[in-house]
Amino acid sequence: MKKNICLTMALMLAMALSACGSHKKTSNGLKYDLLVKGEGRAAQMGDIVKGMMALSSQDSIIFALDKSEFLMQIQEPIFPGDLNEGLLMLHEGDSAVFYIPADSMAKYMGGVPDMFGKYVIYSIKVDKFYTEEELQQENLIKAAEAKEIEKEAIAKYLADNNLNIEPTESGLYFIETQKGKGKPAEEGKIVKVNYVGKRLDGKLFDTNIEQVAKDNNMYMPQRTYEPMEVPAGMGQMIPGFDEALTMMPKGSKAIVIIPFELAYGEYAVSEDIPAYTTLVFEVEMVDIQ
Repeated sequence: MKKNICLTMALMLAMALSACGSHKKTSNGLKYDLLVKGEGRAAQMGDIVKGMMALSSQDSIIFALDKSEFLMQIQEPIFPGDLNEGLLMLHEGDSAVFYIPADSMAKYMGGVPDMFGKYVIYSIKVDKFYTEEELQQENLIKAAEAKEIEKEAIAKYLADNNLNIEPTESGLYFIETQKGKGKPAEEGKIVKVNYVGKRLDGKLFDTNIEQVAKDNNMYMPQRTYEPMEVPAGMGQMIPGFDEALTMMPKGSKAIVIIPFELAYGEYAVSEDIPAYTTLVFEVEMVDIQ
């Protein structure tokens, strides 16, 4: 929250500067304000920017990232005075605001919503620049550390729940809790399933079962609660869930523990599913068509 406030204050300062007409301008006509000067390394073409960003019109914030995230990769400018040109001016630790002409963006990028008015304004705080190789190496280190933590957490979950089960070749843990009839769903078959999705710590993040949603204060009146239809084993679900569907005959139920490598990996999906999250699904195979 504190970082978000700081970014918002920077944006408000930029708006004030805008009113005063005190922008600096590049030779290509890009208007900008450098609010904080950092002392880190300078941006290079191809760098991936990690930091915070707010996207706004001249009088309101449209979108903001309130914590350090990977924002974008610096590429060759699409048009004179675009955001890429601005990013190449920055150093690690810089905070700056760039005013991109809405008509230029519309011309080269297929249109801009009317809400932005004359300028599309980017307020950016740079924490770090990464080359693709540096980012890949950091992700490998983080994934290895997360894998060790996950290994211990899954072992504890299995012990706490008196489960003695080995993973499949992929690493999926599949615990059948109710036998079904017939053969498991074949790849490509349309299946109907009910599910309850949780983390290892028991935090429920999604379900298509109405009563479960109501019992956990996450019921949404606008949502239709009914069995989910999906082709089994065709890659439309995360790999672990997809694999589980091909192991279940009609009428069966199972608990499925999905390691992060078979779920969303290094990506944060939401506050409830941060990066490197192990997922636990209770799945019921309602029908196989």
